[in-house]
Amino acid sequence: MGSQARDAGIEMRAVELGGRLAEVRAPAHWTDAQLEAWIAALTTDGITAGETDMQAAIAELVEDLTTRAQAKGLVRDVRARTRFRDDLTEGLLSGVIALSSTKAGSGAGPEIALVDAGSPALPPTLAALLADHHGAMAAQAAAAALSHRLNAVMDTVLRCEGDAQACGDPLANPSLARAAEAARAAGATDDLILDAIALAVTGQSGWDVTTPEPLSDRLALIVTGPATVDGVLARAAWTTGRLAVAPDRASAETIVAAQGAPRGGINLMGFWSDQGFDIARFQAAVTLLAQALAAGETPARLGLASVGEWLVAHGLDYDSAAGRETVRELYLAAARAVAAGGAAADVALALFDDPELQLRLAAGSLSAAPWTGPLTVAETADGETLRVLSEAALRGLALAGADRDEAQALLLGQADLSTAPAINPATLATRGFTAHEIDAVQAALPFVRRLADAFTPAVIGEGFIRDVLGASAEQLAHPGIDVLALMGFSAADVAAAEHHLLGGDSLADAEFLSPAARAAFRSAEELGAAPWLAMAKALAPVLQVAPLITLRLPWSAGPQAVAALLADPPVAVRVRRAGPPADLGLDLPTRADAQARATREPPEERIIERVVERDRTRRKLPDRRKGYIQKAAVGGHKVYLHTGEYDDGELGEIFIDMHKEGAAFRSLMNNFAIAISIGLQYGVPLDEFVDAFVFTRFEPAGPVTGNDTVRSATSILDYIFRELGVSYLGREDLATGDPAELNADGLGRGKADALNDDPLADAGPQPASRFISRGFSRGAAPDNLVFLPSANRVSGPAAHDAADVCAACGDVAVVRKGAVLICETCGVRAGRRGEDQGA
Repeated sequence: MGSQARDAGIEMRAVELGGRLAEVRAPAHWTDAQLEAWIAALTTDGITAGETDMQAAIAELVEDLTTRAQAKGLVRDVRARTRFRDDLTEGLLSGVIALSSTKAGSGAGPEIALVDAGSPALPPTLAALLADHHGAMAAQAAAAALSHRLNAVMDTVLRCEGDAQACGDPLANPSLARAAEAARAAGATDDLILDAIALAVTGQSGWDVTTPEPLSDRLALIVTGPATVDGVLARAAWTTGRLAVAPDRASAETIVAAQGAPRGGINLMGFWSDQGFDIARFQAAVTLLAQALAAGETPARLGLASVGEWLVAHGLDYDSAAGRETVRELYLAAARAVAAGGAAADVALALFDDPELQLRLAAGSLSAAPWTGPLTVAETADGETLRVLSEAALRGLALAGADRDEAQALLLGQADLSTAPAINPATLATRGFTAHEIDAVQAALPFVRRLADAFTPAVIGEGFIRDVLGASAEQLAHPGIDVLALMGFSAADVAAAEHHLLGGDSLADAEFLSPAARAAFRSAEELGAAPWLAMAKALAPVLQVAPLITLRLPWSAGPQAVAALLADPPVAVRVRRAGPPADLGLDLPTRADAQARATREPPEERIIERVVERDRTRRKLPDRRKGYIQKAAVGGHKVYLHTGEYDDGELGEIFIDMHKEGAAFRSLMNNFAIAISIGLQYGVPLDEFVDAFVFTRFEPAGPVTGNDTVRSATSILDYIFRELGVSYLGREDLATGDPAELNADGLGRGKADALNDDPLADAGPQPASRFISRGFSRGAAPDNLVFLPSANRVSGPAAHDAADVCAACGDVAVVRKGAVLICETCGVRAGRRGEDQGA
């Protein structure tokens, strides 16, 4: 084949490599997954040109294989060498053949243990396999938890805006103290926590944790001979997925010997022509690939991909004697082709699983499995994926004389929302949908597999689901939110609309097909495991490596399902479960519910309670609210703090006003106060704000005047949240009685700082009107109040000698003026002191 012909299908392709977008010269018909798999394979062989020019990289690989093939005598002269090089390059670029690394030892895995079913060594071997698996899982979980908690420790230090040493001190940074306690509970030692703090103080973000090796998926144990699948064996196979059961030791030994060998594959669907399957071209490709594999340094395996699809294209039932015999003849033809190329000694036909090689071929399984169904995925020019009928389905339908459009409508659906039953523009409009949301759903239909995927927040908008459909914040946060159920559509409604819009994945019930044709179109899911095992058993005499079939079960399958598949299999069988679904979640009771159930004594009567979760809503303040105004000066800058409270005394809003400051700074503080107020009204605890903003450092800062508890602050925010913490949370640790304690410059003013500037320090008992708004209470409350002096005020007989309670207003403001007692609050004359005392 000439170079001009090879260049015809080559173009510049954009592909994502390691988080970056790269331009690569590659065949236009390759999928992105196919291109990425080839780049990974060539990089393994040390050919880095694949990251820029796939054609040049494959040419380099082929040149190396050609040289080695000639050295081994597989290519005897210049003409044969040229033909071998050109044909191999054409086959690799066309995608009908592919190979893994040909380097010695590449892909070699750990040693696989062989244990006879009746051996006394089997129980401890199974126990060790389970222990290793559980240990690896625990190590991964512990490493993830430890990394998360140490990163949280560093984050609390990095977010702190105060002095660096204070931010790194758990005694001065309450948020850091809580994070350190959580890290210690997760298994972090104190030295690790201190290291994390030290790194954060220097500005480093992120704790680097050496993650344990991921759980291996390589085969580790083969139980040979007729095995009694007891609970331990089934549990080990179900838990680890690394155990296989083989009918005899001889077949198991061939499986072990073939582990890690170089592999090559032939895509059977790549040899069709107008006249049908081209058997001659297929055999020539097998010979070519066998010679390329034999040129490597170690014995290799060769497999045929898309056997199930090939049978469908021929209209043959996979689960039939005719189907098995036809595939057997196909493998015999491949064996003759391997021998014709002189590679029989180095290349063995085999059934095997190799997802990467399967991607490079853009083909079906290499283990003679049934096809996965009539639909495949095609990429659009803008990178989107669409479901389309596969080549095997199209050829099978044509052979059966079926109408292609009718089959396409059955498989892909109508994709027209206006004609759908139950869920259509009319029913959606009654639930608040506008033309905008309906058009968005319609546009998403060609790209989804489930109807629910066309009604996600990403398609119709999170705001619409929240504001119009009434979804709560918890529902929106769940990755698997079911918007259709939220709108009240039943499961039957969804199933009917989904079948009409998106079709199905099966032709087994197509009325326009004959019973024989419907049987030929059955997929692996519809056939089950037995036909696949029967096919492998029929092919075993033709193969040089005993078949090892890996059966995949859904994640929800239990050990009982594994035990049934491993009981007396005709060939070696390995069972693996699929990974957990992405939206998997475990609903647990809250800590309060668990404690209540643990401490609740059995009641005499059965009381049924139902916990109703309430959505997070804004708690409105009363129209007439109480609070206080605190005037102070921080570093000479006046600050007015105005609070608003709920009826129960909980803080609900703050206002911050600074006089003679710039408009920008004043406006920023006003809006900051609004943000804090909204957070408080939505339930954010005040102590979270206090921990976040104390110790913040910026100007103005310095001594505080006008406040009897906070005498110095490192910033306006530090002062405000110290004041709120002391007044509303009882956080006496935030009070700064010594004015030199937190001066911004670290210097005090000398002995004068020790003087008590509190005007109330020696004033004795104070009238209630000093602390309770008379306007708010409208004069009603003081009549029923008895003032009790606080512990830090003057109390005792001396206080009562100085003032008495006024009978008119209730304030402790009655003082003696000469022989007369007069209330300083309301001015009412209370009588003479001697008379009152006598009374």
